[in-house]
Amino acid sequence: MRRYYFIDSSGEDTNLQLYSLKQAKHQWAALRDDLSAGDEVEHFHERCVFLICTIGLSVSQLLGQNNPESSDRVPSPKSIFDSLVDRHGLDPTLKSKFKEFIDTYDQCRHFGLTDDGSRHWQVSQVTLDKTREAYEFGLLVWDTVISVFRRDPQNELDELDLSVVQDEP
Repeated sequence: MRRYYFIDSSGEDTNLQLYSLKQAKHQWAALRDDLSAGDEVEHFHERCVFLICTIGLSVSQLLGQNNPESSDRVPSPKSIFDSLVDRHGLDPTLKSKFKEFIDTYDQCRHFGLTDDGSRHWQVSQVTLDKTREAYEFGLLVWDTVISVFRRDPQNELDELDLSVVQDEP
């Protein structure tokens, strides 16, 4: 039995991807609450970038930790996701959407000075809408991956309910 997911990682098992997802969820809820208060949101841009990095990290971990094909190195999240889409006959447009998602994550994660200044410029373009899109697409990736895993009766998934994880405070 292949075990991909553990609800509780307080014992000997770890669930880095779920912890990162919960942190992204928490950050999104806090940002939404602060925005709804109507005041100026402190560290708004930094929080948006952090949220993109956190949801991206959770997706990257989800794919990397559950890569069904072992090799000397863990393939890139994009390679794993593209393979998942192909292998399971998923909507091929998910590939281009994932590329945009992972590129945004990489731009925020590898933020630094480049000769042409492109990384600073790319990160400066992060908006609430771009953050929302990344967050929502990250949740879609989670749902897609878990749905694929559920199809295989050999996979043991604890009582994972993403809607509950998504709604936790």
